[in-house]
Amino acid sequence: MSNKQVVDNKNKRNLDLTDETASGSHAKRQCSESLFWPEGDDDDSFFSNAKLEDLLGGRKEELFGTQAQTNHNNNQKLQQSGSDDGLGLFGDTSFPGTEKLPLNQHTKPSESLNQIDLAEEDNADEVFKKINLNDLSIAEMEDIFHGAEDFSEPMLQNTQLFLEAVTFKMPRTPEKLLPSVKDESMSFISKSVIESIVQGTQYVTCEELKNQSILDPVNWETQAFADFEKEEKQQQQQQVKDSFPSKGEFYGLPDKVKKMILEHKGIKSLYEWQDECLNLPAIRQRKNLIYALPTSGGKTLVAEILMLRELLCRERNVLFILPYVSIVQEKVSAMSPFAIDLDFIVEEYTAGKGKCPPQPSRKRRSLFIASIEKGAVLMDSVIDAQRPHEIGLVVVDELHLIGERGRGATLEAFLTKVMFLNASIQIVGMSATIGNLSEISSFLNADVYTRGFRPVELKEYIKCGPDLLEINSAGQTLEEIFIPSRTVDYNYSEAVKRADPDHLAGLISECAPEHCCLVFCPSRKNCENVALLLSRIVPKQKFFEHRRSEKMDLMDALDKMCGIVSPVLAKTLPYGIAYHHSGLTTDERKYIETAYRFGVVTVICCTSTLAAGVNLPAKRVIIRAPYVGQEFMTLCKYKQMVGRAGRAGLGEAGESILIAQSKDNLQVGQMLFSPMDKALSSMDQQEAVGLQSLILSVIGLNLAECRRDLNRLVNSTLLAVQASALEVAVDDIVLRILREMFKNKVLQVTEPQAKSRINSSEIITTQDVNQTSNRAAGERRLLIGQSTPFKLTHIGRAAFKAGIDYKRANAIHRELRQAQQQLILTNYLHLLYLVVSFNSNDKGDELFPADASILVGVYTSLRPDSQALFKQLGFTEAHAARLFKTHSVQGPLSLQLNRLYKVLILADILDLLPLPAVATKYNVERGTLQHLISQSVAAASAIVRLCEELEEFWCYKPLFERILHKMDRCGTFELEPLMELPAVKINRAKQLYAAGFRTIEDIAKVRPMLLVQSLEHMPLRVATEIVSAAKIILMKKLDHLEEETENLKMCLKSSRKE
Repeated sequence: MSNKQVVDNKNKRNLDLTDETASGSHAKRQCSESLFWPEGDDDDSFFSNAKLEDLLGGRKEELFGTQAQTNHNNNQKLQQSGSDDGLGLFGDTSFPGTEKLPLNQHTKPSESLNQIDLAEEDNADEVFKKINLNDLSIAEMEDIFHGAEDFSEPMLQNTQLFLEAVTFKMPRTPEKLLPSVKDESMSFISKSVIESIVQGTQYVTCEELKNQSILDPVNWETQAFADFEKEEKQQQQQQVKDSFPSKGEFYGLPDKVKKMILEHKGIKSLYEWQDECLNLPAIRQRKNLIYALPTSGGKTLVAEILMLRELLCRERNVLFILPYVSIVQEKVSAMSPFAIDLDFIVEEYTAGKGKCPPQPSRKRRSLFIASIEKGAVLMDSVIDAQRPHEIGLVVVDELHLIGERGRGATLEAFLTKVMFLNASIQIVGMSATIGNLSEISSFLNADVYTRGFRPVELKEYIKCGPDLLEINSAGQTLEEIFIPSRTVDYNYSEAVKRADPDHLAGLISECAPEHCCLVFCPSRKNCENVALLLSRIVPKQKFFEHRRSEKMDLMDALDKMCGIVSPVLAKTLPYGIAYHHSGLTTDERKYIETAYRFGVVTVICCTSTLAAGVNLPAKRVIIRAPYVGQEFMTLCKYKQMVGRAGRAGLGEAGESILIAQSKDNLQVGQMLFSPMDKALSSMDQQEAVGLQSLILSVIGLNLAECRRDLNRLVNSTLLAVQASALEVAVDDIVLRILREMFKNKVLQVTEPQAKSRINSSEIITTQDVNQTSNRAAGERRLLIGQSTPFKLTHIGRAAFKAGIDYKRANAIHRELRQAQQQLILTNYLHLLYLVVSFNSNDKGDELFPADASILVGVYTSLRPDSQALFKQLGFTEAHAARLFKTHSVQGPLSLQLNRLYKVLILADILDLLPLPAVATKYNVERGTLQHLISQSVAAASAIVRLCEELEEFWCYKPLFERILHKMDRCGTFELEPLMELPAVKINRAKQLYAAGFRTIEDIAKVRPMLLVQSLEHMPLRVATEIVSAAKIILMKKLDHLEEETENLKMCLKSSRKE
């Protein structure tokens, strides 16, 4: 079969999963468009109320006729779904079949943008004239056009205005970066737009980079892979032969792994660059490695092969760091089948999940998949238990996040400790967008491999008014770089022109519903409003009829499994249009993602987090405005977004369109010509809290016990590498932090003060040391030399164990000690208040502020024993009356009231009130509530660890353990075992329990297809992941029992010898 036939067949399979007929049971779904969307303003929409069960009533069976209600008609349901494998939307979450385009084959680029096809429309001239502007509120219109002063008369924009704005911002290329006369393949824009990811193969060792201030793409470009490989082979012949054990021909892995990659990922062969990367000298010699390629290049597969090699061949554990909880959970599910067949353990480390330190196992190795924060806690616990040698490999995805404020400092501290350990732990980092690879390489002492590879061509466009300009990275002048492509005109009516001046509906209709399209919007509210706008303007018949029955299935699944269909989704999903942002719950987002991958939802309006957090490829990506929130987009964000366009198997080329308003022309030009974002250390930011935490942990872990040790460790951080550029005196910051830590009784000397003052620094402290006669009574002098040993005090060690800085530890210590005097245990409110206090800012309004009127209403309905906490905190009836009158949370009690608002929410969640009901009751988005729960689980876990170190709080530990367990599960006693499984929340657990699957053992011994047949809205892929996860839980229990048995045997043997 030819390549073209493979592509065509693949596209056909992707796009034609459920061709409906008007016969049989499908006839039940022939409901008219007017049922979903009213023609007049006075008519109620069919989905105006989000609860489907209230809307449908007795007509539910008619509209959702193919939904299985009992087990006996499951087979019929599966056959009716219409997909190739008979499983439909909820039969499998991936594209049906395992036939995929081989990864080493390139597809042909498309010749031009697809033109809109109106052949199927009854009246093509009227297709974009059907809109009722009365449906759009003023607020919606203003939001859709992102701050435009007059949305009815958009500002003039065209190609000429854009080129004039960017003409004088075209940067001059430094002489040393100019291409040679012999090589004209590189232009200045390719250096700026893809600064450290250029064409061809580049590999540089960390030793070669030490004398370079930046990576020079031109010097690299002429370096062929064969050249350095030949040199390395010569060096290898003089070195000791690598002792890396091999268990097969597939990069040292058994051939079974290759078959599993085909079975579970549909990948027949690797790209040439992947094979190249897996044979690098850094891999052979187990040196640290950074590899950087554009989004969609296939970086993750290389990491997975390296991790499997470490687990199976070297038989050491692996730690995989991922940026978001959702990706961690997705990767745990994806690796579970490999773990079952290859006999290793997969463990999730997020929020309250994952035991620290992990249970030791002699028989099976473990793959720890963790978020950045929990991965740092895990590594600390392993070091503290003196077991770092058990980990052989650390893989970090999205390495550029090391430059992000807050989380970046945590990641930098984590990597610094791994490097400082000298425990033979290999570090592999991967990223698509990073502008200072040489500095990161110096920090990690890592070799660097980059390559400008994409499996599918990406065509980038800028839309200036009606004009589309194609970006040609090989151009040398503005006219060569921005090439006019075409002018769009979709015969909009005047009303539609005012509602959609940027032609979003026309651009989307060229691509969807036959192909998928992503629309990136600046804000969450803008996502929802743009989705609503599109559902009103797109060719209704074309979008409404596409995969109609499966869209009904999706809406029914959202209603039953998530408890609600949001009012906006209820109006947009009938047209295959959805929005995606953090305001939706994890389950809602997963259902939308699944439907999108299946081609049922064909347009998603999303925020920038989807570009980095979820793997959702698209035929076309449209950037609605060059903003992320209120900030102008960076080149890194832009590249992440456009990188979602065009993936292997999804067509001949991907397309991205950036919509530029005339007011943004100058900044768009500056952004496109700017260098890639640099990952800059944030360890010194926010009063150097990141460096404080690093110093606290390394002293607690006994990695440093004096100033000399600390200076050596801190000088190996990224901050030290960038110190001159950031104009930071690292040693001075360390000395200042030490002074503060002694003053706050976080540190104490371990030996009497030495007499010698050579190379000592004076620290004024209130610690109990010998006073000098010429000092005031309250002021004492402590001289700390370079080798003066010190250690953590009890509160310092508690802060280290909890994974927080000492200032927060002191604050929560005060809260716990104060509450201990009058702790209310008639309900969970007081304990929840302490949990909320852990993450509270100065005003208590993190995540969201309290709604005064709702707070008063809920307070007045509380029982007297629940009102006791309010009264203890000083809240009286007079305060309630003032709140009711002013509708504002202000004054001296604002901190306590903002915290109490979250306490009431968490209390309702612990009482098993459905999340949608809680969200409605307190006027908070469901996704935000889920984030509050996750944040509270992490806080409760940290408080438990803190209390373990402080004897005075012995009574708190079991109380917060109960809170942690209850919040993490949020289910009844009989459902708790089932909720240990990933992807199983309360509604899914109820489903499983009702179907007779009541324990982990029940699920582990069942075939995934039986789950699909027994449960409504259960995709085969999810069923497989649930069964695999159940088996892994049992494997971990077996390992634990075997470990205990071996220990008992050893004890008996030793007693006999004695």
